[in-house]
Amino acid sequence: MPQINTAQNVNINYSLASVGSRIGARLLDWLFVGLFAIIMILIFAAIGSNNTIFHGDTGNVLIVILVLTMLLIISMYQLLFPYFWEGQTPGKRIVGIRIVREDGIEASFGTYFVRWLLGFVDGMFYNIVGLVVMLASEKRQRVADLVAKTVVISTQVQHFNQRPDFERIVQDYQPVFTQVLQLSDNDVRIIREAYSRARTINDVETIKKLRQKIEQTISQINPSMNDRAYIETVLRDYQYFTEQ
Repeated sequence: MPQINTAQNVNINYSLASVGSRIGARLLDWLFVGLFAIIMILIFAAIGSNNTIFHGDTGNVLIVILVLTMLLIISMYQLLFPYFWEGQTPGKRIVGIRIVREDGIEASFGTYFVRWLLGFVDGMFYNIVGLVVMLASEKRQRVADLVAKTVVISTQVQHFNQRPDFERIVQDYQPVFTQVLQLSDNDVRIIREAYSRARTINDVETIKKLRQKIEQTISQINPSMNDRAYIETVLRDYQYFTEQ
């Protein structure tokens, strides 16, 4: 199974998105883009039929500007959605896949920009180029993925923060580790995903390494706790402090 080696030197196993799910997500995104274009065209037509501003030379210029604006929004779809939606477009979110960097670091705007910019290469010959490269790649990466150093993974796993016993912190909860805010949101996300995966397959070694890295970061230990209890308490404490 492929791995992400995080900045904390913890290997996270993940499931690559299937070719079928990626095609399905792309088709859904095309559908959404098409619906947006149709709605905008109908709005322009409705406004134009009842407003003299759209008539004559001035009207033609205005129509061109509106159409170009619409095309710009459509062209930025694959750039802005992943950036603001943590690696997902509406299609990817529905299918349950997302874009991540190979090294586990949170993708920056520059990463998404490079991936978006090279999307035209993958889209050549009716997306045949991207499909062929993805099928030939060990990590199912298109040309844009290879250059941007990203992969598309499945999110269809039971994440730690989805467990009912961690959805809510009780009112009188007393935190144990007061230094957990030395962890960043991205650190906690990585820990949650790694711990959820490791716990599911009973990967004791990964759980132990996670604890060691957390202890090094927050400089707080508790020998009386086993590894699982320690990690779960840290995550619960982080949730407590960030919800205050």
